[in-house]
Amino acid sequence: MAPSEETSFDAQHPAEPLGATDPRDLTLPLYGATFGQAVTRFFRSYARFSGRASRSEYWWVQLAVAAVAIFCVAIVAVAGDPSALGRLSLVPVAVFVLVCVIPSWALLVRRLHDADLSGWMCLLLLLPYIGSVLAIVFGVLPSKPLGERFDRRDVYDDLAPR
Repeated sequence: MAPSEETSFDAQHPAEPLGATDPRDLTLPLYGATFGQAVTRFFRSYARFSGRASRSEYWWVQLAVAAVAIFCVAIVAVAGDPSALGRLSLVPVAVFVLVCVIPSWALLVRRLHDADLSGWMCLLLLLPYIGSVLAIVFGVLPSKPLGERFDRRDVYDDLAPR
């Protein structure tokens, strides 16, 4: 077989996964996303559990969530006392957790899809002691072209830029 010829398997499964070229296209992962693009896509894809998310999207959002969480904990620590004011300072932490819990799980599921794994594997994060390690492992897994099977472009065509 000549080097320029492709087998049918190679044509169906390219070496690199297909990604978005426009940051506004939420139907495909944005490989090489910037911090702002990743955070924007995180909130625009609030509860979307289908599709894929790139490593850069995942890690930029993890950085943003960690920074805000540290800031909220610092506010609580500065309050210092368990009085009503101290308990009131827990409100920003509670609001932040409630705002971010669903999109964080959705992002992890989409990240697993990009690595060609079932989103149900995110339930392994509930295991004591190893759950947090698995979150890191899932985040560094390489993207695989076969992860495209989780894309549902027909359902989310309205999310694509025009």
